[in-house]
Amino acid sequence: MKQLAIYATVLAIVAIGSLAWASTLRFLGSYAIPSDEWNYEDALVWGISGLAHDASRDVCYAVNDDQGILYTLKITIDENGIHDVEVLGMTRLDSNQITLGIQPYEEDNIDAEEVVLTPDDTLIISSELDHNGNPWIRTFALDGTLLGQIPIPRKFIPIPSLTQGVRQDLAFEALALTPTGNTLYVANEQALGQDYPTATVSRGTIVRIIAYNMNHDIATVTAEYAYRTEPIFAVPVGGTFAENGVSAMLSIKHLMPEYDLLVMERAYASGVGYDIKLFGVSLVGATNIMNAERLPCLCSTRIVKKTLLLRISAEPGHSNIPIQPDNMEAMTIGPRLANGHATLILTSDNDFNDSQRNLFLAFEVVP
Repeated sequence: MKQLAIYATVLAIVAIGSLAWASTLRFLGSYAIPSDEWNYEDALVWGISGLAHDASRDVCYAVNDDQGILYTLKITIDENGIHDVEVLGMTRLDSNQITLGIQPYEEDNIDAEEVVLTPDDTLIISSELDHNGNPWIRTFALDGTLLGQIPIPRKFIPIPSLTQGVRQDLAFEALALTPTGNTLYVANEQALGQDYPTATVSRGTIVRIIAYNMNHDIATVTAEYAYRTEPIFAVPVGGTFAENGVSAMLSIKHLMPEYDLLVMERAYASGVGYDIKLFGVSLVGATNIMNAERLPCLCSTRIVKKTLLLRISAEPGHSNIPIQPDNMEAMTIGPRLANGHATLILTSDNDFNDSQRNLFLAFEVVP
């Protein structure tokens, strides 16, 4: 394990058109664990794609994307950075609500991408696929028992022959729950097949942010909003793979009153590397598009407003902090510092690749 002892303040003023702003995130430090060195009970710890902090127990729950595993982590953090990330436990998630006991997920039956914790200690986890290739959002007890399922609007269910629904591996990467547990926000990584093309180096893509009312026995959709991502930050070397989409999201209004959500966009261009951007997002004034089955034209649609707060880039001279980014897929509001300020923790998914890191980044949320 290796800690990078870097302490810096992100204070750069950045202009987007006529808009200028100063960030409210102070970088505390990073903690990197080589993929072949992180073990729990003789098994490698892999593929962390979602992270949720449990303030009452001072632990984090990290979901593994394709093995149906939930790790319990102890992240030691203070004003000087992250000092340790320890795995305290490993829980198998249940795939069958009817059969007693934990029925582990079979191969290609789960691609878990995000996890949030409700005030009543229930975990909400999203997956990009089930055995039929459909996405799901399910609820689990802390011991991994499957409790139920949140209904997904029909327009998100993939029908490849009709170019409809979420695209393969571009489904529900992001969940955000308000502190009261009343509202759950869900976002697809890139546009639905019927809505818009995927991102390119010349333009972004359009995703939908779903708002669920969680106050009843069955979660109900109350709104959907259009969110436009940035274009891919660089042309891939050799004309190969590149992408950009929404990889994580948090409810942030209780800490940054001017925003409803904090959204992470993760871009990758082969031969160049990763580019990570954090945006403060306001839903005020955005058009509710929940009744629109497709978005053939955005002329009359008011998309959500977003403000760039932080950039971490493989492109020299474009990062707000001196860290080479990795495949950042998860973020959570972490423990409070001694001064009472909240922390923000970002985590990478090592993609089951020995050449990548398990990278943790910590920030102070400055009021």
